[in-house]
Amino acid sequence: MNATTTEPAAAPRNPHFDDDLVVWDDAYSGRYQPVAYDEQFDDQWRLFLEGKTGFHAHTGVETTDEYVDDRIAELTGVTDHLWRKRWGALAGVMSTLTGRRARQERRGIGGRLILEPKFPIDFFAGKRCLDAGCGAGRWTKTLKSLGGNVKSVDVSRHGLESTRRFNDDVERMSIFDLPTRPDLQRAFDFTICWGVVMCTHDPKRAFDAVAGTVRPGGSLYIFVYAPTYHSSPQILDWRREYHRTCRSFQEKLDFAYRISDRPENCINQLDMLNTLYNWVIPLEVATKWFRDAGFEEPVFLNRSETNICGYHLVGRRKS
Repeated sequence: MNATTTEPAAAPRNPHFDDDLVVWDDAYSGRYQPVAYDEQFDDQWRLFLEGKTGFHAHTGVETTDEYVDDRIAELTGVTDHLWRKRWGALAGVMSTLTGRRARQERRGIGGRLILEPKFPIDFFAGKRCLDAGCGAGRWTKTLKSLGGNVKSVDVSRHGLESTRRFNDDVERMSIFDLPTRPDLQRAFDFTICWGVVMCTHDPKRAFDAVAGTVRPGGSLYIFVYAPTYHSSPQILDWRREYHRTCRSFQEKLDFAYRISDRPENCINQLDMLNTLYNWVIPLEVATKWFRDAGFEEPVFLNRSETNICGYHLVGRRKS
């Protein structure tokens, strides 16, 4: 009897390590293969739920009301929105007495957004919103706090576990599955897809899948990495070392802590290291995505930032 040996599946081709490609071009669409996206960010959301240093109390993930107030201020320019709703005329006094004011600097770990123009404070009220790739749910909670009716989708088990704490309309779904759902096509007044499409095998296809959820007159907000920091020699060297030398998750976590500017900021490092695909997207490419999908020219919200690591773009679908 002949014995048969099952060879392990070959790793997907990595554009950076195998083809020396980092900057996305739509000509690459269809060239690369998907990976286990349900595993890609799951460990960092698990560590968030466990309260591990560097993975909570961070602008990039935290969902407590204080942090959500910061996100509301970034979007609308209105400070302490939830806090003032709670305390009214006593908000200033209570901010001092509770230590909230003193925690302001601590809440800046991970960086603050400088977005212009701002959304009106009532922009999201009553709107049907989609958080596509919701992660731990900070934008879901922000939109809900501003009166939005939010559906949250993701493939990460721990991300969904986190988001279900404050949203009932949560579904396990890849953004690539959105076009297969007629009930989600052109169904939303506002869709946000934060830091997702550039971490996929096909950012153009991922964008189109998300864009298809926006109804005429509705808006789409995306955040993607710019060809600056994330395509710098230091980041590329770190990613190469991480993927070639780290085997266990503990080794990966130790590496992320080692290169962090401070332990409390570790999630930023693991987030950019752990993905197989880590494309940077030229502004003209992302802008063309909006035009080709039937949107008006998108607004570049963070143009005034000193160090632009990514593009925040919002576009309105033509009626």
